[in-house]
Amino acid sequence: MHRRQKNNAEAKRIQTLKGLFKKVVRMVSLNDPFKETDDDPRITSNVTRNLSTRVRARRKLGFLSTQEKSLIRIPHIIRTIPDRMKLCTLFARIPCFSRFSPKIRARLVPVIRLMSVDAGRNIIRQSDNPITVFFILTGEVHMIREENKREDEDALRGILGPGDMMGDVELLEGIKRSYTFKAATYCELLVLFDYDFKSVLGSYMTKTWDEKKRALKALDYFDFLDNEQIVEACRYGRLKQFEPLDTIFAEDIGSMTNVHFVLSGECLILQCLNMRATFKKGKKFYELLTTSEGDVSRLFKHGVRSTFSSPPKSENASKRDILELIESSSSSFKENGDNTIKSRKIPTFESRFIDVGTLTFGAIFGLGEKMEHRVIMARTTVQCLTLPRFFLLEKKQNPGNIWERRLLYMECMIPSREALFTHFLKTCDWKKFKNNFIRETLKYSENNNIAHEGDIPIICRIVESSEDVN
Repeated sequence: MHRRQKNNAEAKRIQTLKGLFKKVVRMVSLNDPFKETDDDPRITSNVTRNLSTRVRARRKLGFLSTQEKSLIRIPHIIRTIPDRMKLCTLFARIPCFSRFSPKIRARLVPVIRLMSVDAGRNIIRQSDNPITVFFILTGEVHMIREENKREDEDALRGILGPGDMMGDVELLEGIKRSYTFKAATYCELLVLFDYDFKSVLGSYMTKTWDEKKRALKALDYFDFLDNEQIVEACRYGRLKQFEPLDTIFAEDIGSMTNVHFVLSGECLILQCLNMRATFKKGKKFYELLTTSEGDVSRLFKHGVRSTFSSPPKSENASKRDILELIESSSSSFKENGDNTIKSRKIPTFESRFIDVGTLTFGAIFGLGEKMEHRVIMARTTVQCLTLPRFFLLEKKQNPGNIWERRLLYMECMIPSREALFTHFLKTCDWKKFKNNFIRETLKYSENNNIAHEGDIPIICRIVESSEDVN
């Protein structure tokens, strides 16, 4: 009797668990956030694979997995060789360390630390002694200048995100903290202490910092800057190198645009004119399209950015694209010319690339000039110093509106899109007149007085002897 009651209780428990399992499965099926359509391609006849696909969490871009976090938190002494190799591979994929060489990244593996910060917490406080450097993995950090020790009067000077570094400037300059860095959202940071920073990154960061200072001193535009302003300019500035035919500047995005100062090399201002060509009474007429009309090539939508390091192989595609665009513009003109002979009433569209001018050492671009269907390309290997436009337009860095005056000078010196189109029409008329004049002049006619050998003066004749010929 006792055994029968035990079996009944076990059967009821199993039945209850089955009902609970069915309920959970029903809830998951109705509220499945991973299933996008009714015909989910991930659902197959393999039940084990379906369960692993459902249970496995999707990895969020920009976040470290739990295994990677635990691997960073493990003391370096007890890490195995495969663990150290995994960390080297992991650091190569993190945007914070993309500027460093593989050797420096390998030296960072034993000394780097992982830290999580909630929103609203101060990561660095102004006027403190610098002892740490932070690399942002995820989240948003606000850079604040505390003016009068009042929270309502704090000025937001910048917003940092994944891939940015903070706290290195004070260690390089040997000064106290200039800003307060506050976490605006939940952040994941990598921490490096000052003694490790000097031994691992000290020589590399100092060399880059000195190069920025030398670039600022080489340009006469920054002679009025004091030491504090030079430090701020080096904090915001970047040194970039571009290979020949790389696109340097293509789009103006407002106050966040970087102003480029050419340090070496030659830059090319390339203008594209999108025109509508029509034939009337045997003559070809051009009409300039507005910036909103026509098909703008990829050349004016994507820019290639590089650093002082050697460019990756993928950047060679940009050079081929530019060459193909220029070749296609000239070839399309011939093809369109042949097609228009057959159908003269149908308008055709042509794109002409015009070399506007060359920029060399000391040239500036990105101050807000018009960039309608226009790009700045590298004719040779070009090195530039870039500074944010909002930094230059601050009152302290803009005495007497010097940058607005520079912009006005550039707009007066560089011709506009309409002026280039007018010059193009004049050039076409001149080529047509020159070709017709040469053709009419060389055309044979009986009335033309053709010179004979006897008309040449004897003193001007050159007679070759048999000895000279042999």
